[in-house]
Amino acid sequence: MSMSQSQPAQADPLREYLRILRARAWEIALITLLVIGATLFLVQRQTPIYQGQAQVLVNSVSDPLDPLVAAQAPNLVTEQQLVASQAVALQVKAATHSPFSAAQLLANLSVSVVSTTDILQIDYSDPSPAVAAQMANAFASAYVSFRTDQLLARLRAAQGVVRTQISQVQREISVLNAKIAKTTDPTALNALQTQMDSYIGQLGALQQQEASLQPTPGANLSAGSIIQHATLPTSPSSPRKIRDGALAVIAGLALGVGFAFLRERLDDRVKTREELEQRVGAPVIAAIPKAPAWRRAEDAYLVTRADSHNPVAEAYRTLATNIQYLATQRELKVLVVTSAESGEGKTVTAANLAVVLAQTGKRVALLSDDLRRPRLHRFFDLPNDQGISDVLQGKLELGAIAHEVGTAGLRVLPAGPVPASPAELLAGRANAELMTGLRGIADFIVVDTPPVLAVADASILTPLSDGVLYVIDAANTSRSTIEHARDQLDHAGATIVGAVFNNFDPSRARTYPYYASYRRYYGSSPDGAATNGGRRRSRRSRRRAAQPDAVGVSEFFEGGPAPRR
Repeated sequence: MSMSQSQPAQADPLREYLRILRARAWEIALITLLVIGATLFLVQRQTPIYQGQAQVLVNSVSDPLDPLVAAQAPNLVTEQQLVASQAVALQVKAATHSPFSAAQLLANLSVSVVSTTDILQIDYSDPSPAVAAQMANAFASAYVSFRTDQLLARLRAAQGVVRTQISQVQREISVLNAKIAKTTDPTALNALQTQMDSYIGQLGALQQQEASLQPTPGANLSAGSIIQHATLPTSPSSPRKIRDGALAVIAGLALGVGFAFLRERLDDRVKTREELEQRVGAPVIAAIPKAPAWRRAEDAYLVTRADSHNPVAEAYRTLATNIQYLATQRELKVLVVTSAESGEGKTVTAANLAVVLAQTGKRVALLSDDLRRPRLHRFFDLPNDQGISDVLQGKLELGAIAHEVGTAGLRVLPAGPVPASPAELLAGRANAELMTGLRGIADFIVVDTPPVLAVADASILTPLSDGVLYVIDAANTSRSTIEHARDQLDHAGATIVGAVFNNFDPSRARTYPYYASYRRYYGSSPDGAATNGGRRRSRRSRRRAAQPDAVGVSEFFEGGPAPRR
């Protein structure tokens, strides 16, 4: 697929997440270390707490009044609440002579059920290992004692019921004995004797039941038994440094990753080629790295002339190659170079692109159509007392302002004095005729314009062009700015043929995978100098090399190759 037909790349969510994690790795690591440090600090200040642990087996209890019914399984939830009851705590307080209240004792108690068993696990926490073990055993003993007392109370109640029934039967027998003594009728006497035998049988059964309810020596009347006494704990149950440290690592990573994604969400800058292409609606055709030799933005530094072996100059040659390829796929003679805001590098991009295109043997006209704050002439050490504004107002001919700058096939047309109404001049018939005339004699016409969002000049010039080259500053341009400028250009009917990712930092190539291929080349220049380390020429030496001169229209590209049709 040709470049002109390529569609903006779709972002891969997984790659985007990994890019964010790489970009924010130091932030994530810092937050994680802070959380770990805070956790360790708090752990060191905590008082060690020891835990005593006892276990009680809860026995099944049968109904004393109905021994033939099978014993019922204990309700462990009820028993669990009983261990932690006020009644048991008061017994513990009395048995241990504790100075604390029952509520305070219960605050350090924990009761749980051992899974799939009838065993209660009783844990007591205290800064003293001895107290922790003592209180765990005290609660276990108090619970067993309390439940045993309850069982004995039930036995006594059952004994009382049986004794009452025995007394009633004995009274009935006494009454019958008196009647038998007075009766002489054999038939009546026989009936009374039968009734007497029945009462005697009932009395015997009740007396036998009373005997079964009497506790005998060695009988197990306990509702539960302690199967594991608490021993003296050798290590604290809290703080658990290893566990707390592991949780701190997990929490720190979670907070760090969350903070990283939040920062990324709030950061309005474009980070990846895919996102840039989606927002611009055109492919990225070049990535221009920072030029360390260009330290002051107010200075004009033309890297393709000052240091042609510099890797930055090679990036501009890549841009020029892609522009020429696009020109083979469609009509692309007039190329407007613009940006959303000032300071994004549109003028330096236009100047270097024009130089490289001319170095390939093309006839190139470089126009400074920024009539408000012209700067293009500074890159070639040209005067700006005459220029395009004079031509558009009919004061000068084109040949009077076209300067040869020492690069064969390149002619630079400065902006000239700032006019009263720049937009009206650019929208006038004279500018359209100027563009038409240049089309007939140049292979490429590179037009430097004001920023799109600053004034309407770029939108006025786009209908006269074949395409727009959109320059974005990698360090500062926001997503909203890019989209706003694109909307402006779309409304003007502009065709964005490509985007230039300008001023990106090669040292961050690992963070932005698309630009990683540039890092290897940008690491050093061919002559072994540091990246972008070409020495700037002095202003005087560059003047001698350029030797700008005004030429006539008929001599516009004298000695250069014939323009391609």
